[in-house]
Amino acid sequence: MQSIVLLLPHRMRWFVVGGFRASGAGAAALGEYDVLIEALDNPDNRAAYDRRQKARESRARKAHRELMQTLACADCGQVPEQESTYEYGLHGQWTRHPGGRCYPCHQKRKERLEREAEEQLEAARTANASLRPCWTCRGSIGGKEGSELELREKASPDRLECPTCVQARAAKDLGLLVLPVPTKRELVAALVSAPDDSWWEIRRQHARDYPNRRA
Repeated sequence: MQSIVLLLPHRMRWFVVGGFRASGAGAAALGEYDVLIEALDNPDNRAAYDRRQKARESRARKAHRELMQTLACADCGQVPEQESTYEYGLHGQWTRHPGGRCYPCHQKRKERLEREAEEQLEAARTANASLRPCWTCRGSIGGKEGSELELREKASPDRLECPTCVQARAAKDLGLLVLPVPTKRELVAALVSAPDDSWWEIRRQHARDYPNRRA
């Protein structure tokens, strides 16, 4: 006949009811559990257990504080109470990382960088508008405003084409752009007055660098 063992709510103790007794491994397990309950009922043992529990909780809080210190904002120094992930926009997500910034400082920095990039672009457009135009399309040497290829800095003095024309030349495999050499009439006229040609010096340089080309 099998024994019937019920767990009654009286101080979480096991009792054998119905006149049956547990035997073998079941009896040993019940005995060990009863010894554990009686040990925790002892005031001295309970105090020792509580002290160990408090020590574990204290170590956990210290580890958490140290982790949060690594997440201190690089700009304002604010330390979060918990690790945080923010949702923004339609599908965007931003997570705080060690050495990073809190979300308000992150947003301020993002807006500042966007503003500085826009100011830099406007300055580049102004500077490029004053330079000689693109040799091929005769547009701004910096490229069409708003295009993905538009230069965001002042064009170098040796640039002859805008980024769009450079890309088109590369796609057609046209090779290096070489300007026409000055004609004899232009050379004679240059002895009297400076040519009204923004590419004049480049044409003369190309004539020296590529002497086999004809006017």
